[in-house]
Amino acid sequence: MADYLAKRPERMADLLADARNTATLRIALSTSSDPVPPQLVAEARSLRDSLRGQRLLRRYASVAAALVLFSAGWASHVAWQVAGPAPASPLVEAALDAQAALELRHWMVSQPESTELNAQEIVAALGIELPQLPPDWKVRDVQVVATPERPAVAITVDAPDLGRLLLMAVARSPEDAEEPPTAFEYEGQTIALFERGRSSFVLVDVSGHPEQLALGADRLMRPGN
Repeated sequence: MADYLAKRPERMADLLADARNTATLRIALSTSSDPVPPQLVAEARSLRDSLRGQRLLRRYASVAAALVLFSAGWASHVAWQVAGPAPASPLVEAALDAQAALELRHWMVSQPESTELNAQEIVAALGIELPQLPPDWKVRDVQVVATPERPAVAITVDAPDLGRLLLMAVARSPEDAEEPPTAFEYEGQTIALFERGRSSFVLVDVSGHPEQLALGADRLMRPGN
């Protein structure tokens, strides 16, 4: 975060003011009857075994498990296509600004964090339809933030398998073109972009890999979640 702010000194005043005031995801296999290549299964199991016993097992075990399940045909037939480095959209830049602002709030005694997430109030006031967060994700802060076009809500959460994340959601206009979900790395951060219903989402991780963050975003996109 310090590196991000250092590269953008002109944003510091705006971030302080905010603090003061308050991947391509595609359904690739809807029905899959093709046999699983033995080499893919072997590689998935090798990845799982190589992670076992390492310090990073807790963080990456879910990725290995998902790869094994997918290769065996047990996943929900949803595959993430991970993009390479991409130019940031205004929505991504707004999410990074929100992340920096909430990080500043964390260190400001005069700006207490708010952990109350009222989805009904948010949709009534902002038109943003939030998905239900996974039960093991813990909300750390919730704030209304600005984007180039309309207000958004930024939520800082702690996820057991992913660590500290920022989820920013903004209402979509009926005229907005539908964009395919994607995950990529940008300026040392991992970004997942996706849409659900009338809302667009940016999920930001300060570490990890696009494939890993895509799994977290997938949990938010599941029907019934």
